[in-house]
Amino acid sequence: MKEQINRVLKYFTKLYFALLLLFSCIEHSYAQFQNHGPQVFAQAVQASHFVKDKAGKEFLFTVVRGMPARLLGYDIQSGVKVLDTALVGTDGSWDMTLTTDNILYIAGNGKIYAFDVADNTLKDLGKVLPNQNVVWDLHPGIDGEIYGGTYPDALVFKYGPNDGFTEVSNGPIYTGEKYTRSLIFNKKDKHIYAGTGSNAKFIKLDPASQEKVSLLIDEEDLEEFVYDLEIVYDVNGDDLIFGFINSNKTIKSFVYSIQKDQIVLKLPAIDIKSIVKAPHTNKVYYTARSRVFELDFEDSNLEPVELVKIKGVGKAGEWVGPGKYRVFTNSKNVYLVDVDQRTAAVKELDVPNSPILIQSIFWGPDDKIWSAGYLAGQHGTFDPYTHEHKEYPGLHQTEGMTAMDGKMYFGIYTKARMYSYDVNKPWEIGKENPKFIGEISGQDRPFALAIRKKNKEVLFGTVPPYGKLGGAITHLNTINDSVEIFQNIIHNQSIVSLLNNEGKIIGGTSISGGLGIYPTEKKGKIFEWDPHLKKVLWTDSISDYWSISGLFRGPNGNVWGFADGTLFEYDIDRREVLYTLKVYEYAKYPSHIWRNGMGVYHPNGLIYFTLADRLYSFDAVAKKLEKIRDNASLILLGKDEKIYFRNGVDLWSYQPLDR
Repeated sequence: MKEQINRVLKYFTKLYFALLLLFSCIEHSYAQFQNHGPQVFAQAVQASHFVKDKAGKEFLFTVVRGMPARLLGYDIQSGVKVLDTALVGTDGSWDMTLTTDNILYIAGNGKIYAFDVADNTLKDLGKVLPNQNVVWDLHPGIDGEIYGGTYPDALVFKYGPNDGFTEVSNGPIYTGEKYTRSLIFNKKDKHIYAGTGSNAKFIKLDPASQEKVSLLIDEEDLEEFVYDLEIVYDVNGDDLIFGFINSNKTIKSFVYSIQKDQIVLKLPAIDIKSIVKAPHTNKVYYTARSRVFELDFEDSNLEPVELVKIKGVGKAGEWVGPGKYRVFTNSKNVYLVDVDQRTAAVKELDVPNSPILIQSIFWGPDDKIWSAGYLAGQHGTFDPYTHEHKEYPGLHQTEGMTAMDGKMYFGIYTKARMYSYDVNKPWEIGKENPKFIGEISGQDRPFALAIRKKNKEVLFGTVPPYGKLGGAITHLNTINDSVEIFQNIIHNQSIVSLLNNEGKIIGGTSISGGLGIYPTEKKGKIFEWDPHLKKVLWTDSISDYWSISGLFRGPNGNVWGFADGTLFEYDIDRREVLYTLKVYEYAKYPSHIWRNGMGVYHPNGLIYFTLADRLYSFDAVAKKLEKIRDNASLILLGKDEKIYFRNGVDLWSYQPLDR
């Protein structure tokens, strides 16, 4: 009898654990994870170069952004694509250069690639230097060597086929700067001339001795970034460096004489990568504002002459014979310009539409999930009921979105541009739908948006430009599109989160400003903004955390959010932290903190949030945290009660269980 009882107990014990396993499997299968695929696509060409092989055959090589980026090659005469290969480990390229031994080097995410034109092979050369995330400009040296600049330590490196990578700048090209954004190597004096950001500097570097000299130190036009540089030799006895200044306030160009050590000409913004000198002349050709220009340095007036209109921004230029200038633009067109006749023949190239990283997501008033793309911009929608996908091209990188009264509102980088789109009318770029409303002066990234429906207002919280501190709150009146901007409302802190909590506007800040500047403040703030009096009513810190972001209304009607990597609950009436849970901890202060966690409160009573590229659930009653999966960021709660998030270029959904 005793043995029978034991057998029965063992049977039910096994059955119990089997059922637990079964229900666990049922939960994971029923709580459907579904990949809805890429949402945003672009034909965004970046680094480009014209190349001849040993037989004299002409090619164009260009990189199209995507995950991964792709190196494309075209036969210039036929326009036929002859190469399409993945640049594994990078999503784009800022520059490529051709060496004296006809090897094409391509910049990537902290690494470079080498393409041998002769045998059509691509090699990943790996990381250029430790802890460098981006390689910007590349320029050929001598004997097959190249030089390049990096972020975030503003270094300069040399690469040679025999010696590999070597740092030649002995630390940052300029102390305190994070970007060596542009550089050229002068083959005559064997020096490097480099431009920095986020506080534009122009530096002369001897790569042999590592001696650095600051140039143009009294030049007021140097703001934010010396973004691009190119050298043109032997122009009326001078070797000239053409530079492009890119800032939140203005864009412009300059021409610097190495021999005279001074700027000899200032110009409107030009496409530096398109610059070509006609042999045996003092004439330079380039593109700017979708036009081709001739600049004759023998002309005492030094006035650029417009030759012909084209489409797009010049990405690469070359001189191809008597009176012939060839240029490739980001419109995917190759133009052959007859500079004497002032005519242009055009050939459009077949550039693939590539999926790009999702930057922000939002459930729109059309009951579709809107996704915005990183860097290349563009938008796409996903209908969760029909699974139909649609592309909406033409706008740049959207940092934040919201909606009110049938309209989408976009906060766009750079210059914190504001757009609206009536979802009941066709999307027609250039025809007021989407409609450009304006820019938020002195600001750059509108991550935080909140609506005041009764008052017909959209509020924007922003991060300032590169090298600046102090964000803003902006009121947009949606009836007449008038704008009021309130700068630096929390001293030297960016406004990275806004929440309308039953009529009260609650905000979160970060001590980070624009990229390339160190914070002056120590603690991020949670605060209340009075939308009537247009002032801050109170502020509070949560311990010593650098940022307060991702604010949302959660259990108990309280405000929840993220203090760096810590989930918190806050009572705004008592101005008191009720609960904290450390989920992720930074090893050290990163380059910036703008967005940490993002959370939603689900009808099943659980909080779902993403943080540090993971999706979690949290039971606020039982105080139970569960990691659901890796590779998840951003979040929204759909009307269908599904949780939507991104994984790289893909939009995913998760169907939680009822409780």
